[in-house]
Amino acid sequence: MKLKQYVKPECFIPDLAEKNRDDALRAIAHVIAQKGLIKNEQEICAKLLEREQIQSTAVGEGIAIPHCFSDEVSDLIIVVARSLGGVDFDSFDGKPTKVIFVLLGNKNEHGLHLKALAHIARLIKNTEFIQKIGECSTAEAMMKAFEEEEEKL
Repeated sequence: MKLKQYVKPECFIPDLAEKNRDDALRAIAHVIAQKGLIKNEQEICAKLLEREQIQSTAVGEGIAIPHCFSDEVSDLIIVVARSLGGVDFDSFDGKPTKVIFVLLGNKNEHGLHLKALAHIARLIKNTEFIQKIGECSTAEAMMKAFEEEEEKL
């Protein structure tokens, strides 16, 4: 699996300004809707927030991987957002979240969704990759970071 085929560079958010998790997820859902990848922004936002109520998707070291399923998504969508100041994502390590990988999948493609989560988990073990993503200010630079890291796997 190559994540770059599912990463939506048109939705790369290099400077997420929101400081709390709920506002950040609303802003990300808004960008995804503006780019025409989803129609029901409120539904996606509600599902992402509902998932966060179960347990924070912040995995520590400044990274969060919010995710949900929607019938409106036919394939996997991955959006990357970067926050220079950090977002309070209720991370177990207390660190602000600076890189957010949002996964939206179709519930009929559950296996693809799980593979993507596992692949991201492998990628984020490499602190060099996270540093590169954190330094990206353009979608092109972000895509290059994904390509370079995936070539190593």
